[in-house]
Formats: sequence, structure tokens, C-alpha cells
Amino acid sequence: MHLFDTNFTTIDWGIVAAYLAISIVVGVWANRYVGNLSGYLVAGRTLRIRLALATMTGTEIGLVTVMYSAELGFLQQYASLYLAVYEFIILLAIGLTGFVVYRLRETGVLTIPEFYEQRYSRGVRVLGGVMMVLSGVLNMGLFLKAGSLFLVSITGFHGELGLKLIMTSLLLLVLFYTVLGGMISVVITDLIQFVVLGTAMVIVTYFVVADTGIDGFHSVVHHFNGYVDPTQSINPSHPDPEHAIGPLRMLSMAVILSVALMLWPAGASRTLAVKSAKVAKQLYLWSAIPFLSRRTLPVLWGIGAFAFLMLNPPLREEFVRQEVSSQAAMPLYLAKILPTGLIGIVTAGMLAAFMSTHDSYLLCWSGVVAQDIVAPLVKRDLSEQERVRITRVSIVVIGALLLFWGLWYEVSTNLWQYMGITGTVYLAGVFPVVIGGLYWKRSSSAGAYAALLSGLTAILALGPCVSFLNHLFAEANLSIVLRSDHLIIAAFLTSLLSFAGASLLYPDDNSGSQSVSVREAAAS
Repeated sequence: MHLFDTNFTTIDWGIVAAYLAISIVVGVWANRYVGNLSGYLVAGRTLRIRLALATMTGTEIGLVTVMYSAELGFLQQYASLYLAVYEFIILLAIGLTGFVVYRLRETGVLTIPEFYEQRYSRGVRVLGGVMMVLSGVLNMGLFLKAGSLFLVSITGFHGELGLKLIMTSLLLLVLFYTVLGGMISVVITDLIQFVVLGTAMVIVTYFVVADTGIDGFHSVVHHFNGYVDPTQSINPSHPDPEHAIGPLRMLSMAVILSVALMLWPAGASRTLAVKSAKVAKQLYLWSAIPFLSRRTLPVLWGIGAFAFLMLNPPLREEFVRQEVSSQAAMPLYLAKILPTGLIGIVTAGMLAAFMSTHDSYLLCWSGVVAQDIVAPLVKRDLSEQERVRITRVSIVVIGALLLFWGLWYEVSTNLWQYMGITGTVYLAGVFPVVIGGLYWKRSSSAGAYAALLSGLTAILALGPCVSFLNHLFAEANLSIVLRSDHLIIAAFLTSLLSFAGASLLYPDDNSGSQSVSVREAAAS
């Protein structure tokens, strides 16, 4: 057995091709029902709880989620499950209280930056839109590469050229039906993908458990030095400090997840697309179980891949010698344990996951460009047809940027950590601006500007920046060693303090009346 051996055959390619053809037909068909901007961006605000739950789950259980969760399972084993516990508790808390999401839906806005103008000013809306798109494109920059790496690894079509061809082909497919159909296309395909992906995840989990067995999962801890306790700052299975967890990382991840689950744009777009604020609240409550599954099941696959390589020394040596990405461990493993035919169905399910995330994210960022950056800056009112056209052009432009970034940038940490850092560029600023705008009458435009711009400090948490800062400290003979988690927490604190300070020092003359109007809208 060789590392890149696979059970993927022509039959499986046929299954995948059939699924892709269905997706194209759906995109063309959905285009007939796009009549206005509300229909294109938020599906006419008609989503009820069952459909909203399916499409939100379909979006958030993306292939990138499967890849980073499995990578964490491979690198951090059982300790990585703390993220699933965090997410479950946070979703329950939001669903039971309706904190932020209820009032936000009651404002009637199409996007979060639109709320910025309603509560603060048009300038805040434009800056908020720019920050959202910047963070979103950076965050999404490696989605395409991760999805392509899965296909390359599981099909045996490996090599740099194969990776680039698959990245380009997948992007073109997603652009095609997202540009045509908008949110209606996204909702319909997400519903299909929710069923396909859910089935595929159950099937894969069965085969992983059957292959690894109780003894195999047990041996991860007792024979192969597996990582179990996330409060430990040393990963016994991996020497790289960036693959350890510990209290500091647990704190930074708790902050990121708490804000992201409420205000990450792709998820918030579902909140704004549901029929009422009550449904928005229910959506979070009922999402707790499927979101728990999206975190835990791929982690088990990663643990299975870890056990498989540890139990097969020649394959482990080949994996290390060829410097294979840790993201590839899980699909390389599945390529050997799933039988022909079934592996095609599973791959179609993973493609479903890939597309359900990309279509929603592309539509979200491009909608912000049209609604919250271009439209507020022009000197006339844009027609709905013009806004839809700008949205479609933005989808293509953002897609090209994603392809360039995916081909060029080499991540220096695990995929989840990269996503947390780039997401913080937006999350650190949106946290005080939205929550302050909904709940604090003294929030001001000056505070909003300060908080949004302070989010840029999160860029310093990227690997190359952290290494540069630590190099400067070493040259200055300072015994300071920074981790990305320090800078993530610092970005949130900086944004929060700058928001509060600037709001108190430079209040808006009408901030009180604006706050009252927002509160009345939330209560109506």
C-alpha cells in the first residue's frame, strides 16, 4: 500500500459529474425567480424555521469546516473537541435569550452595515462594509485550496498542476450558479446539499469507526501519546507550539466563536432572511445539534487518520518525507477505507459542502459591496436591477481574488487558526459596534469608526507578523514571546476600549434618539 493509493474509480467520477450537472440545472432554473434585490440577497425574507435551519446548516457545514475540523483531530486529537462544546453552549445561549439576533432582525435591515447607517451614519456603513469584505475575503482565501486538496487527495489526482486545475474548475462552477440565481439558488441548493452531506457524514463516520475500532481509538491516547486535555499548553503528539491549545488559546477561541456565531455575515444573512425575529431566535436554538455534529464527526475522522498512520509506519514515514499537508491526512485515509461507488457518493457530499459555503459567502460579500459600499457612495439612487448587476460583478471579482490568494498564500499554522485570525479583523470591530448600537444609548459614530479600524490590528496575529515581532523582541534582548492568541485578544480589547472611549469623548448629537428608534424597532 502506498500513501496516494485510492479506491476512487471511473464510476465515482460519474457520480460526482451527475451531482455537478444537477447543481448547474438548479442555478439556471432559480434565475427565473429573481425579481428584485430582496429576492436576490435574502430570498424575499420568506424562510421559515425548517428551511432556514437546513440552509444555515448546509452553509456552515462546508468542506472547509470538515477539513479544518479533521485537521485539528489529526493534530490535536481529542483535545480539539473543546470547540464543539463551546459552539453548542453558545448557540443554546443565543437561541434561549435571542441576544443580538432578535433585535437585529427586528430592525428590518438587509445587511449588518445597513444597520450601521440606521444607528450611526452613512460613513460608518461604508467603512463597515469595507472591513467586512476585507476580512471575509481574507478568511475565505484558503477555502478553495482546502476543498481542492480534499479532491486531489481522495481521487489520487495529486500534484501541483492537479490542485490548480481543480481549484479553478470548482470556482467556475460555484460562480456560475451563484451569479445566476442569488439567494434563491443558494437556498435551493443548500437544501439538497444538506441532505446529501448529512448522509455522507453518517456513512463516513460508520466506516471510520469500523476501521479504527475501539482499540484503535484507545491506542491514540495510551500508545501514541494522543492529546486529551485542552487546558495543557503542550501538545504531546506534536512539537509545534502553534498546534497546542492551553488556557490562552481556549480564551481566544471562546471570544471568536461567541461573536462569530451571532454576527458572522454569512450566518447573519440567514438571520435577516427568516420570516420574523421569533424564527431568527428559534434558528439558533435548533442549530445547536447539527452544529455539534459538524464539529465532532470530522474530528473523529482526523483521529482515525492519525491512528491509521501511526499503525502503518511505512505510510507515516512517506507522509513525513514528502512533507504532505496535515489537511490531506483525512482524505488520504478515506481514499483507502471507503469502497468504490460509495466513495463517489461521499465525494459528491463533500462537493455539496464546498459549494454550499462558497455560494453563500460569495453572495454575502458581493451583496455588501453593492448595498453598503457602492450604493451609499454614488450620488443617485441605484435601481434594483443595477444593484443586482453590481452584486453579480462583485461575485466574479471576489472569486478571482480568492483564486489568486489560494494559489499564492502558504498558511503557517493550522487552517482553523488562520480563519480565526482573519475573521477577527471583522469580528473585533463589529462586536462593540452592533452590540453597543442595540443596547447602549451613548454609542456614537466616532466610537464606531474607532472600533472598526481597530480591528485591523488582528492582522498582526498572522504567522509572518508574529514571527517578525518576536524577532524584534529577540534582537532587543527582551524576554517576550508572542503567540497569535495574545494578538487576537488584544484586537478585541483594543476595539472595545476605543469604541467606549471615542463614544464618550465624541458623542453624537442625536445618539440618544437614534438608540430609541432602534429599540422601538426591536420591540415592535
